[in-house]
Amino acid sequence: MQPAPDQEENESQEGGGSPINLEVVRSFLTFAKNAIAGHKLLVASVVVVGLALAVAAAKYAPPTFQCQTEMMTVSTGVLDSDRGQQPLAGAEGMIMSHDNLERLIKDIDLKKKYRERRPPLLAFKDRLMTSVFGPMSDKILTGVLIGTLGTRVSAEVKKDTLIISVQWTDGQTAAEITEALRESFLRSRHTAEMSAFQDKMAILDSHAAAMRAEVTDLAQQMKESLAKKKDELKAEAKAAKANGVEAAPAKRVVSVRSKPASDAQLPELRERHAALKQQLTSAENDRSGRIRDEQAKLNELTIRLTPSHPQVMTQQERVAVVSQVSSELALLRSEVADLESQIRQRESMQQQPSSLMASSMGGGAVGSEPLPTDILGLLDERDADPALAAQVSGAVVRYGSLRDDIRGAKLALDTAQAAFSRRYQVTVPVEAPTSPIKPKRPVILGIGFALSLLIAFVLPILLEIRRDVVVERWQVNQLQLPVLAVLRLPPDGSKDRKS
Repeated sequence: MQPAPDQEENESQEGGGSPINLEVVRSFLTFAKNAIAGHKLLVASVVVVGLALAVAAAKYAPPTFQCQTEMMTVSTGVLDSDRGQQPLAGAEGMIMSHDNLERLIKDIDLKKKYRERRPPLLAFKDRLMTSVFGPMSDKILTGVLIGTLGTRVSAEVKKDTLIISVQWTDGQTAAEITEALRESFLRSRHTAEMSAFQDKMAILDSHAAAMRAEVTDLAQQMKESLAKKKDELKAEAKAAKANGVEAAPAKRVVSVRSKPASDAQLPELRERHAALKQQLTSAENDRSGRIRDEQAKLNELTIRLTPSHPQVMTQQERVAVVSQVSSELALLRSEVADLESQIRQRESMQQQPSSLMASSMGGGAVGSEPLPTDILGLLDERDADPALAAQVSGAVVRYGSLRDDIRGAKLALDTAQAAFSRRYQVTVPVEAPTSPIKPKRPVILGIGFALSLLIAFVLPILLEIRRDVVVERWQVNQLQLPVLAVLRLPPDGSKDRKS
């Protein structure tokens, strides 16, 4: 018996031929071709249904819109001096905090917009869940929205730039959430950075209110003392008239406060201050000249030599040494400052009546109200008790000093407010996105078409295999039976073919 072609092919493979049986592969491809050709209607139906499902998925799949805003910070000496140069420190935690997200939901009424702007497919799912489990309570909905915001919102700090990004199922809501997050961050930072100035003003206001109450009490005591003294004088005059004695002119207690006494040491202090100030100016000029000379030498060496050259490094050390403030210069500065303080104090004591009048009556718009004119008028009373008048005068001076501090704090607060308005600058404004970032419709259509073709080609092949009818050679090989011979029928269908 002649060996079958399969045996010859197997022997050739064992002898080092190709490991792939091309005849079997051609047999399998022929089987697949015939299976697909025999189920043309099935193949067309699968492709049409697959494409329809892909189009429906591309059209009704919940979209995702992304909105982003960027904001940069600018250094400002007014705010950086007290709080450092890290205005964006902790921005991520501040934006993503539970309280901030819960406040945002209330501010933009996100619950209502969440229900009204749901995509059709998600709205259908919500109706189905409501019909099964009942309507969702506001507390549960708030928790769901906070969890969703936690996954859909991102805040990132890159150097001096804050990037806030929001992904949502509609572009308008994404833009509103982004805008609200940026504004909430600015409000929080404004509160944090202005709190120091506002706390200082509140403390000064409380002290001014207490001092005002003290001035009022002392003024009331002074009024009662003056009224009592006036009554005593009237009683003495009536008693003298009743006795037939001509009343002597009433003695008036003259307070030596009409004109402040001059300070004998003030001219001497001024002369000493002028001499020390001239000496300090000379020393400062001499120090500045030495610094300029050494710096010029350093600049010349830097042009000719490298920064690591020994001469350059030595000159840098000389510049550093010259730039230091000597102990003599520091002592001279301290003496000049001390003399200036003493001179101001003595001048304020000489001008006490006019200064306290101006500081107590001016600027009623800040912290506390100005003192009434009748209280200030008591300071010019000559019949008042000197000790009580001194207490009233001192209290009025302290009250005026507190009002000056309040005005200074108000000026600092206004300056900080102006600096804050320029501290944060929006580089990328919020704009409602017009197209979603996902799903990608061309990708969905392409994947749907490819899967439709794959299923349409595989399904007829599986159906033919399930028939259990051997029609091709590869099916015989799958049975693992010895092949005795291969009979090839003539292509024209005749029973015999001559070789």
